Amino acid sequence: MEITIDEAFVNALRDYGLTTYEAKAYYVLLSVGEASAGTVAKLSAIPQQRIYDTLSSLERKGFIQVRHTNPKKYAPLSVRRALVNRIRQLSAEFSARMEELRDRISEIEELAPKVQSDSGGSHVWVVEGEEAIVARILEMIQSAEKCVKLVGERPLFTLKCREILKRYLPEGVKLYALGTFERVCREEILALGGEIREIESYSNYTLIVDDSKLLMVYFDDGGVPHGLYTENEGIIHPHVHLFNLLWEHTG
Repeated sequence: MEITIDEAFVNALRDYGLTTYEAKAYYVLLSVGEASAGTVAKLSAIPQQRIYDTLSSLERKGFIQVRHTNPKKYAPLSVRRALVNRIRQLSAEFSARMEELRDRISEIEELAPKVQSDSGGSHVWVVEGEEAIVARILEMIQSAEKCVKLVGERPLFTLKCREILKRYLPEGVKLYALGTFERVCREEILALGGEIREIESYSNYTLIVDDSKLLMVYFDDGGVPHGLYTENEGIIHPHVHLFNLLWEHTG
């Protein structure tokens, strides 16, 4: 018996924290239903000396279960059940790690060299690439204390930011959105108690937090996003003024 392992399946499972060997072993078990370690090793081309560690790890991650016969037999859980198990594990691990890292902030601050001066508020910073821009958006939204003002053409889709507001907008922070919005975006904003005014947007994506932080995003001819971030009051004020004027005009 031979099994041709689907590389797309293997690659997809890497997103859930599986190694190549683990994903291949799971694929084989899904194909045959139940098998010994030797059979899995043979059908998956996993080295014999690695197969037991691989299967033990798959069991810990919630993808397979073991029947203690002689020899042991391994059986897969369904794909949906296994992936739901894994998501729960990853969520728990992330929460524990997040608490650990948060507890260490003060300790690391004490170890860091003292900042001689902080003129960051007077600068405009370039933020390159989608990943860095989304990270800055998350930071800004989480830091909001009073209000978040959002401008854009389908802004929740522009940078794959759907559900970010729902997850990270602090309770009690007011949300105002100007631009063009599809139904799902409108529903997300309104569900958070936000207000929407429909206009033809003057920006791909602009985010203003507490009238004191500004992020503007534009796209080059290749569709690559570039961001400009500042806390400079002289730069931010005209953007806040324009937003407020448009908000009143479209009311």
